[in-house]
Amino acid sequence: MNTENRPPRAAADVPGPRSSRPDVGRLAEMLDAISAELEETGDPDHRVVTGDAPEAAENRAVQETQASLARAAARALRGDLGGIRRANRTTLDDAQRARDHVRAAHPIRPAAADVPLDDLGRLARQALALTGSTLWAELAVPTAEGTVVTATAGHLPAATVTALADGPRAAVLRTGSTVVVDDAGVDDRWPDLRSATARAVLVLPLGLRGTVSFAATDAFDDPARAVAREIAAHGSGLLTGDAAPGAVRARSLVVTASTLLARKLVLDPPGGLDALLERATSAGSTVLDCARHVVDELGPPGDDEPTGPPEPATLRRALAFLEGHAGDDIDVADVAGAAGLGVRGLQAVFRRWRGTTPLGALRDIRLRRAHEQLQAADPRETTVADVAHRWYFSNAGRFSVIYRRRFHCSPSETLRA
Repeated sequence: MNTENRPPRAAADVPGPRSSRPDVGRLAEMLDAISAELEETGDPDHRVVTGDAPEAAENRAVQETQASLARAAARALRGDLGGIRRANRTTLDDAQRARDHVRAAHPIRPAAADVPLDDLGRLARQALALTGSTLWAELAVPTAEGTVVTATAGHLPAATVTALADGPRAAVLRTGSTVVVDDAGVDDRWPDLRSATARAVLVLPLGLRGTVSFAATDAFDDPARAVAREIAAHGSGLLTGDAAPGAVRARSLVVTASTLLARKLVLDPPGGLDALLERATSAGSTVLDCARHVVDELGPPGDDEPTGPPEPATLRRALAFLEGHAGDDIDVADVAGAAGLGVRGLQAVFRRWRGTTPLGALRDIRLRRAHEQLQAADPRETTVADVAHRWYFSNAGRFSVIYRRRFHCSPSETLRA
């Protein structure tokens, strides 16, 4: 087909989002033509365009026509450019979606030799303490070689294990979403999981690296699922070094207990969670119950503990949470969640037993931590402002005032001592 005499395309003829490339040559030609028309239109030195003479009137008419044609061409060009921009945006969006799909379908997987199997096995054994009805736990990691490395604890019939791997575990690996089966006997999604021993199944992703699965005789309640997420985050950390922040009440309690154990046993934070899970396994209790006992046991009573009846466990949990998270950006709701109280209830407990507020107690802890850091710091490497900022004292003048009131000297004097 001969296309040399084809009329120029309208803006609607611009290649759509699926076109392989825009007609850049035609756009360049249109730009040149518009430039020439504008130059000719705007050159009054070569034509008479003023006055009432017939020649001037004719030149004005020609100029107006040329300007109108130039405007029409410019509008067409803008339409073409808009179409090209839309096509490019669509192409970029399609490419990003394709990359995301490939990343989700083919996550970066470790070599089988790099999977910390001993650590995962220990975590699987500890995870049996998730609830009193947990029968079986498994951490599964697909490898670069195409195999799946698993670490399991407890017992399930082989057929149930296979059905769980082919069903919920495969779904979690494919979608990255948690699968919860409250009653396998009536759940139509996984008919092969119907078993007299394992009624409930919970499978969570380990980041992009695998899954952690639990099977139990009873459904997993919200606190148990929250602790399961903490275990999954710990397992993901073993594989990738990532850590998920605690947000719900149960997770806050677990983090607080882990922090206290880590301090007592001189362990790093992951080691604190290991110790907590080991305690739960040894005691035959759930992780949440064990965490409560740890907080009640190790939570600091404080230097100014009043005489009389023992302080309530909720206050001790709150104080332990404040001690463990003084360096974090927390608020009253976080403390209340760790204590197992509402915000108003927490404030009432602090007023009755400590004569202060939760945030007032947090400020005192941070002030003590700042004092300790100033005592240990090298004035050539650290400033008072650095320490104040580290412990969330944003106003340096206010920090100096409350510091002097508490320690009877200025922060700079402590730093130089």
